[in-house]
Amino acid sequence: MTYEELEAIKAILGHWSPETMPYQVFENREEYDGALRQLAEKGIIRPCGGGWLLTERGEELLRPYKVENAVILAAGGSDMSSKSIYSLPKGLFIKDGETLIERQIRQLRDVGIYDITVVVGYKQELYFFLMEKYGVRLAVNVAPSKGNVLSLAAQGVELSNTYICNCDNYFAENPFSPYEYRSFHATIQKDDTSHELVVRKDADGRIAEVVTQSNAGECIYGHAYMDRAFSARFKELLVEQLSLFRVDMLFWEEFLSRNADVLDMKARCYDSEYLLEFDSVQEIQNIDGLFLDNVSQKVNEKICAILNCKPDEIANIEILPKGLTNILFSFSVHDERYIFRYPGDFSEAFIYRDREVRAQKMAAEAGVDTTYVYIDESGCKLSKFRQNCEDLSGRYYKELGLMCEIARKIRAMHDQSISMPDWPHYYNNPIQAADHLMELASQMKGNLFERFAAERESIRRLYDYTERDGIEKRMCHNDINADNILITDTTFDIIDWEFAGYNDPAYDFGRVIGGYECEDPAVEAIVSAYLGYACSELELLHWLAYAAIHNWYYFNWALYVESIGNSSRDWMIFFYRQVKKFTAYCLPRYGQIYGEG
Repeated sequence: MTYEELEAIKAILGHWSPETMPYQVFENREEYDGALRQLAEKGIIRPCGGGWLLTERGEELLRPYKVENAVILAAGGSDMSSKSIYSLPKGLFIKDGETLIERQIRQLRDVGIYDITVVVGYKQELYFFLMEKYGVRLAVNVAPSKGNVLSLAAQGVELSNTYICNCDNYFAENPFSPYEYRSFHATIQKDDTSHELVVRKDADGRIAEVVTQSNAGECIYGHAYMDRAFSARFKELLVEQLSLFRVDMLFWEEFLSRNADVLDMKARCYDSEYLLEFDSVQEIQNIDGLFLDNVSQKVNEKICAILNCKPDEIANIEILPKGLTNILFSFSVHDERYIFRYPGDFSEAFIYRDREVRAQKMAAEAGVDTTYVYIDESGCKLSKFRQNCEDLSGRYYKELGLMCEIARKIRAMHDQSISMPDWPHYYNNPIQAADHLMELASQMKGNLFERFAAERESIRRLYDYTERDGIEKRMCHNDINADNILITDTTFDIIDWEFAGYNDPAYDFGRVIGGYECEDPAVEAIVSAYLGYACSELELLHWLAYAAIHNWYYFNWALYVESIGNSSRDWMIFFYRQVKKFTAYCLPRYGQIYGEG
């Protein structure tokens, strides 16, 4: 029996139709009809009531192609696991009242596949209910943080004529069948493959290599099937190679690529709307309804209460890439667009929500942030969405007028906190805060206090000098940068008050003057714009010193973020360089002023 003949039999049995094929087998209807004629000539099918019926000989010939079992890979955590809404394993995300993994189990059972093994690891206890509810077996990947090739080597995983599935797949239609002809991996065509594994095929459609690239290509996506011969060879190679250097860090498809010369697996390209999965926060919106179904019900209720709307009026949801510590999504209600922020778990180490709430409300009262709609001390926040904001990347630091206007905007906020009687509750000592983060980061990175002892001592000396300057403290934003400034034709807002606290007003200028050289006249102009008069030599030095102090705190923030497995991108080295530059300039000058040079 040929591959085309088996696919024609699957159509006869109702597993797909030639008109709505999710993957291409026949070029046209004539080829399909030709395969039916061949099957009839071989005595595999016979006419019956205007259709076709499988003969006893056909049933016997089908037996070697019978799918015997399925393995669902559910051991890994998610790259989103630090985000509190996404702290569940991805297989337990809910779509239309059903978890993704239960949907796959149901789809497998619908075609007669009841022998199902789920490989668990990350939060494995949350999958235990599947054993009683569906009779599945659980196998444990003891090292889920490594490559998922270990899941296929886990004790209890049997490979024969076997579907290999991922727990985070969503199939609009059932992709499974009781019969498969040969080993294959599902693929889809994508224009941007920068976060995907891409297949390179030989002339027969066989996977010759799996690579990473950023241009268009055919990507590994969805499920796979291993036939009996492939499974036997795959298991042999696993035993031989798993102890080799870094093999246990591979995806199983990369292990296939490593051994593609002796492992015969085809690529089966599906329509991109047929197979869906998500590996990032942004990709979750590709599955309609998956995002809102997995946001806390309290969040939906909160949005509805604040905006006086119903859940089905929340529309046009888009998850935003901005933000290292939070989930942000925009949406529309009653033709108005908003942004909702849901806090990330690990932000609790450096975010004081009571400070943020107080500062946010003060900024709204001062007209500094007119996007404000709602905030609470759980970290949830609702804001108006600003359309057509200017791209400041070409203007920030380059246009002195803009930087001076930012300085005056900062002053408006600071003036709101003059004579603030409860300031001790919101006091933020940047040196103590930085030490706190360094202590936390040292738990994973070793003794950072020893490693950066010289820099820490220099910053402490600089801070002591600034305290002698007698500058009155104010309620500050503490994280002003180009991303937190929104300018349109009619609005000018400073947003995102998470790092707010009552401290030295110069702390707000760390990245306002930080892009300049220390003796650039623009720095004096910006500080003078803030003060409302020509700044003195000491005032200028004070503001420059706080550029060092500001960047020292954020250098420690980056150390902490990296210590818990999250990326700070290239910010850590940026902050470190800023610390060195401004400290080297300010310390000797302060020494001369205070007679300690």
